[in-house]
Amino acid sequence: MNRIRTHMQQHPIVIVSFDDDYAGRFTRELQDAFPTLHISPLIRTLQASMESLRPSIAVFDLQTIKTEDHSIFEIMSSMSAAFPHVRKIALGNQNMPAQVIAAMKAGACDFVDRNASAEEIREVIARQMGQVRIRQNEQAGRILALVSGRENEGENEIAANLAVHIASNRPKGDILLLDLTLEESQLEIEFNVEVTYSVRNAIDELLRLDKPALMEVLGTHSSGLCLLPLTTRNRPDDEISPQELATLLSALRNLFSIVIINAGCLRDRHCRPYLVPLCDKLLLVCPQLIGSVRVARDILSDYPMASDEYKKLGLVVSKYDPGIELSAAQIASRIGIPLAATLPTAWVQLANSHNQGVPLVLSAPGSRYARAIRELAQIFADDSTSPEKSETASPMEPFLAWFGNLKRAAV
Repeated sequence: MNRIRTHMQQHPIVIVSFDDDYAGRFTRELQDAFPTLHISPLIRTLQASMESLRPSIAVFDLQTIKTEDHSIFEIMSSMSAAFPHVRKIALGNQNMPAQVIAAMKAGACDFVDRNASAEEIREVIARQMGQVRIRQNEQAGRILALVSGRENEGENEIAANLAVHIASNRPKGDILLLDLTLEESQLEIEFNVEVTYSVRNAIDELLRLDKPALMEVLGTHSSGLCLLPLTTRNRPDDEISPQELATLLSALRNLFSIVIINAGCLRDRHCRPYLVPLCDKLLLVCPQLIGSVRVARDILSDYPMASDEYKKLGLVVSKYDPGIELSAAQIASRIGIPLAATLPTAWVQLANSHNQGVPLVLSAPGSRYARAIRELAQIFADDSTSPEKSETASPMEPFLAWFGNLKRAAV
């Protein structure tokens, strides 16, 4: 507790608002528990203040509609990009779903009603303080989505094996597999784990989500991979809107280093505008069938080649067989996106691993399919976020670099 209080004293909470009366009352009500300062939403002032104060948490008052030709949501997005380690809380009207969604998209990891009591606000801030990332270079989690033009073209197996491989090399609870297929989830069978907590449950508890609570209820594989399906047998028929999914995904990326999505829902064109902007990488899974290629091209029709979303796209050719007269390069050329990987045909091995409840990358790590999965995982290989990487450089590194250059010059 003393360590937390010391950390808070060094890095205060700031409230960003034009309403001096409300900000003053907010500051006074929290001052005893949390050192709090009031900052103007003017971007230059806010930027300088954030750099100087290095706050743990920034609270944005959504009553500030527009200033300097920037909306409060644009200001929040700007601060999220510049200070990813600072946790953002939005103050607004919880009865306005559009406002909640806009705040989450802008980087808010929690939302508080503007008329909430001091006790309620303190509870939210205390919860977020427990989630504060101590290291300044940590950023929000990355999101990888896989989708195919038609159902069951290999994306289920790829998502499961890719997620469990990455999770096996990271701390427990670091990776989340989010199953957003439109049919019944196969997570329980694929991993031989009971799953009772669904996306619907998470959305119902969105404003109270935190990592310790989630780890108590999520299905968790022995590899440390966390599992979250769209529905479970207990709640199979609840309708979930794209806006709700986008809001939840924005919250989850603040709790997990990597979120891998089996994103069958992206076949629905009404979902794509909400979810694709949140993804760091979108892999289109396609087998060597001309019909599948045509359907896959339809999914990409919304993304011009010059768009930011187009730059996220990559092709994974599933069930690849060199004897089929439609090569991976030809598929990539016809669809118009770069080839990320080819996954060999392994129907018998995948069926056996599915029946055993052990992903193939674990049951047969030497198989061609498992090797291809490991190569595919390199798209998210990043030494700066690896738990094994030391936070400080070794004093021997300059010498080793010099010696390496000397050897290359001699050769």
